[in-house]
Amino acid sequence: MPTLVVVRHAKADSPVGLQDIARPLADRGKADAEEAGRWLREHVGACDLLLSSPARRTEETTARLLDGWGVAPVIVDEERLYEATLGDLLRIVRGLDTETADATVVLVAHNPGVSALVEALTGEVVQLRTAGIAVLDVAGDWADADTTSCALRLQHTARADTDGRETSGGH
Repeated sequence: MPTLVVVRHAKADSPVGLQDIARPLADRGKADAEEAGRWLREHVGACDLLLSSPARRTEETTARLLDGWGVAPVIVDEERLYEATLGDLLRIVRGLDTETADATVVLVAHNPGVSALVEALTGEVVQLRTAGIAVLDVAGDWADADTTSCALRLQHTARADTDGRETSGGH
């Protein structure tokens, strides 16, 4: 059974005069993204493919997520994930073509799209906060992913304390 992991980028900074796509992670976001990776290592395991929005904050989230997770999946910089509508996200998921039937695919992107995607695929209302993670089980083929074939297995909001130690945040 394939697994889809939907991740909202970690907390970003908003420097004056910087374009939205160029916004970096805030210090808290950097620590939270690493904690998210540690959580994924414990609760998800391996990762085969990671799709990231080309925005700086998602690329930085991805790098720190992988540092904490300790995995080295194929990484695709997916232009369509930046400012994606729900329709865009559904097309991306349904267009996935993985080598194995039980592949784990991660999408690192933005709200409101990622929360809407989880709801559209599971029928459950989920509001992903920054560094929020939703782990979905996909019964069947990627092309058929919808509310009748996807189930929300886990949801978590990664938060690191100021010392960099892990703290809980969600289930």
